[in-house]
Amino acid sequence: MNNYFVTINDKEHHIRYESGNSVEINGKKITFELADQNGFHFSLRFGNETYDIIKVQESNGNVSLLIDGIYYEAHVQSDLEKRAAQLMKNSKKQIHHVEVRSPMPGMVLKILKTKGEEVKLGESVVILEAMKMENVIKSSSSGIIKEILVSENNPVEKGAILFKIE
Repeated sequence: MNNYFVTINDKEHHIRYESGNSVEINGKKITFELADQNGFHFSLRFGNETYDIIKVQESNGNVSLLIDGIYYEAHVQSDLEKRAAQLMKNSKKQIHHVEVRSPMPGMVLKILKTKGEEVKLGESVVILEAMKMENVIKSSSSGIIKEILVSENNPVEKGAILFKIE
C-alpha cells in the first residue's frame, strides 16, 4: 500500500493507493479510471464525473495542473518524505545549548569572542594560562556565543563554565 499526502490550497489530503483502480482519499474509498493521452494530458473518471487534466509542470514534489481549465498547484509527498520533512523541521526548532568548561585551573589571558558573536566548531574562544603554558579553549560546537562568564586576567577553577553557546 502506498501512502501519499497531497496539499492543494493549504489543504492536505491523505491518499492511500494499493493497486488497480481503487484509491482511498481522506478515508473515503473511490474507484477511478485514468487514461493517459500523451504523458501530460490525462482523462480521469470518478464515478459519473470525468475530468480533463493537463500536467503543466512537475519538479521536486510540486505539480502544476490544469483541471477542466482551472489551474492548481499541488505538493505531493510519500509517507516517508513527509516523516523525513517533519523530522528535519523538528530538528531545526531545537536549540542546542552548550556550556564550555575550563579543563584545568588557570588564568584567563585573552577572550577572543564576544557575546552574540557567531562561532564555528573548533574555533578559538578563550586563552588560558596554566603552569606557565597558554592553552587555547575552542568551541565544541557551532552557534552563537550566548554568554561569557569569565573575564581577562582573572583566575578560573577546573570545571568552571567559561562560555555558553546556543
